[in-house]
Amino acid sequence: MVKSRIPRIRGNSREEVFAWFSTLHKRGLLFCLDNDPRELFKISDDSRLFTNEEAAEISTILHALFVRHGDVLHELAFEVVSRTFHTRAERRAFKIMYG
Repeated sequence: MVKSRIPRIRGNSREEVFAWFSTLHKRGLLFCLDNDPRELFKISDDSRLFTNEEAAEISTILHALFVRHGDVLHELAFEVVSRTFHTRAERRAFKIMYG
């Protein structure tokens, strides 16, 4: 049996979801939450990003998180990715501009 690369999520608070997204990002597994994880491919070699089992696992987790948090999940995921590409000043400006 192959071990899943999907990190365990410790709970469902915003902080725990943010930490989970951060771990996904560090592992190169964070993706646009509007996409179906079964249909994602790596640019480097055109292989699937997730196995069938991992796609089902991440879909189940995301479904439960969307039920609890709704579109806030998009904001949390964006914040994780934003920290990779933007300075603190830029992130503050985004919050002012977009809320």
